[in-house]
Amino acid sequence: MSIHLPAAILAMLLLSLAAASGCRQSREAFADSAREHPPIQLPAHDASRVPVHDRPGIAHGGTLSLPTDFPDDIYLPAGYRIDSLMDRGALRVVSLRVPGQVSTLFDDARASMDERGWKQTLAMRDASDSALLNYEKDNRAAVLSFSDDHGRGGVTMNVQLHSGMH
Repeated sequence: MSIHLPAAILAMLLLSLAAASGCRQSREAFADSAREHPPIQLPAHDASRVPVHDRPGIAHGGTLSLPTDFPDDIYLPAGYRIDSLMDRGALRVVSLRVPGQVSTLFDDARASMDERGWKQTLAMRDASDSALLNYEKDNRAAVLSFSDDHGRGGVTMNVQLHSGMH
């Protein structure tokens, strides 16, 4: 199952994450890692009833779970299902299938991230029902993107976390 994001959203994700790092070496390493290794598609996991602090760290029976060390200060909506996980050291990407609408999830994510001490550095919405939020906190950056699944019943939400930015 592949992820389909409008080209503008994907480009904005890459640019915002690279810009958030503020360090030329980090941007180059990020760009190199994106070129070298495409994300691996893994089976989906329905984590709709798993509280943030009770997420198992090991996938069982062909399902995906968030790693046990996944930060609990990142917005994850109720009813999400993990489509794919990628871990490249300082970069983590989680792709979720989420019930709801882009506008509602966008507003909920903004409120949640603000409450958890994140500083918003970018917010973008477009007419095709896509949205992007970029945040910084301590030594980390988080990019949350939302895209309507158009007829597939829900929203694709991607969470990119980058740690160790300078």
